Amino acid sequence: MLRWFTRLLLALLVLALLGTGWALWRFDTYRAPDPTITPDPAAMAYFKDDYTAARAAFMQRGDALAQRYARVERLAIPVASGHLRDLTVDALYVPAQQTPRRLLILIAGTHGVEGPTGSAVMRLFMSEFMSPAALADTGVLMLHGLNPYGFAAQRRVTEQNIDLNRNAAQTPALYLSDNAGYPLVDPLINPTGPADTGAAQHRFFLLRAAAMLVQHGMGPLRQAVLQGQYAKPQGIYYGGSALAPQLEALAPHLRRIINAYPLSMTLDLHTGYGARGQLHVFMNPPSDPRVRQALEAVFNGHPIDWGSGQDFYTVTGDVAGWIGSLRDTGTHLPGVFEYGTMDSQGTLGAIKSLHIGVLENQGAQYGYASDAQRERIHRDYVEMFNPSSPAWRTQVIADSRRLLTQVMARLPQLGQ
Repeated sequence: MLRWFTRLLLALLVLALLGTGWALWRFDTYRAPDPTITPDPAAMAYFKDDYTAARAAFMQRGDALAQRYARVERLAIPVASGHLRDLTVDALYVPAQQTPRRLLILIAGTHGVEGPTGSAVMRLFMSEFMSPAALADTGVLMLHGLNPYGFAAQRRVTEQNIDLNRNAAQTPALYLSDNAGYPLVDPLINPTGPADTGAAQHRFFLLRAAAMLVQHGMGPLRQAVLQGQYAKPQGIYYGGSALAPQLEALAPHLRRIINAYPLSMTLDLHTGYGARGQLHVFMNPPSDPRVRQALEAVFNGHPIDWGSGQDFYTVTGDVAGWIGSLRDTGTHLPGVFEYGTMDSQGTLGAIKSLHIGVLENQGAQYGYASDAQRERIHRDYVEMFNPSSPAWRTQVIADSRRLLTQVMARLPQLGQ
């Protein structure tokens, strides 16, 4: 009897080890499936993978619009860097050509490494949507490369490790706020020492994260990690201790332009979170029910992922909401287009996405165990935010074209 029981325990142990090994292998090799769409070379041509090429393409299209329309304004705000040159936030403002009734603001590169997709969608808009009829009573303001350092260095954050979409506020209160859940996840998401995918803390990252999920649940952990934090400058999702210089420099220009219109809407273009190949409309739930009703009217027929929902999260210091706070009167509709890359609403995709970000930040803060580790971690990080997949890029352009058509048709109907 004892021998039989011992054999049973050994069999269960072997099965557990095999199951654990299979799970770790699946985690290490995880790839979200591509959308089932035929790649379109014309769509893929909108994508420029580096900051210099994307900026040049944006400037070229801006030159054409400046020749076509009246009173076009160009603005270049320099951003200082310790080791990169010629970094600017580039703004293009095409005012309503007849009656200023509404303003649409498009933003690319708030999270720098996400800039290629935002830039591609922005140039799609410049090519296909800025007609004389559309601009008769609608102004368009474009902010290209809001985080030019991150765009050029292929990092999500600024050179000071600041996440601009956790940094935007009119008062210092934000930078003194507390993310109560962050200390819980800090040991998992902010390791020290050179980044090494072979280290035990990373080999067993899935199991460590799964243990936290069992104890606390996905929703609270997702919120704790992604909300934003202001206490750990070397940690991920750090929102800074003061308004970033480029936002401070932009503020008076934004205030002047936005207050010339009774209605404004911001579309901040992001990649990463959500189902791969799906365009998520994502935003913090507004406190004003009229703003929520207006957003639901504009995006009627397309799901809105409110940050308070089961699969998303709220953000402190978001740029879209901060722009609205610069209004003296009138209405602002803050919105985010989030192009999913990793199926991160699912457990495995969420943990894999987090792990890639953790490794990249660890390498940026403490170096890498080897050049090979640097290359591997950097490759995975860039691919997560700027997928090279032709099908994914084609889907981005197709979905953006469809939803921007809806926005441009529905936005003028508000208030009629």
